[in-house]
Amino acid sequence: MEYLYDTSSLSIGYDPDHQWLYVEWKGTHDATSAQTGGELVLQYLKQRPCHKMLNDNSQVTSGWEQGARWVGGQYYRMLAEEGMQFVAWVCPPHWSARKSMDTAMQFVTQPVVVLFDDVATAYAWLVRQA
Repeated sequence: MEYLYDTSSLSIGYDPDHQWLYVEWKGTHDATSAQTGGELVLQYLKQRPCHKMLNDNSQVTSGWEQGARWVGGQYYRMLAEEGMQFVAWVCPPHWSARKSMDTAMQFVTQPVVVLFDDVATAYAWLVRQA
């Protein structure tokens, strides 16, 4: 794994073996941090073009409902415009964070985004996508 960005709340890595981004969100997030983090992911996607992403929210501990519409309606569309085709999105165990994800999913039209309860299952699914 080649880490491109690493803080206590967000890590962005590139997996050269699988040619995908690994994005790990941690702790509390809100609409501002969701948008700021999403914009960082887009910047690194331009540096490491790929068509798959493992988006790990398993360590998110707060809801970000105010940012959910932007994430689902704009962020994922921008990812698709940069060539992203498949996203394995790992759900957080916290109800409020999961509710924000569910809201965001109502607005996603592209790329293909599938929700998972654990990283291992998400990883296995993403490996199988062409």
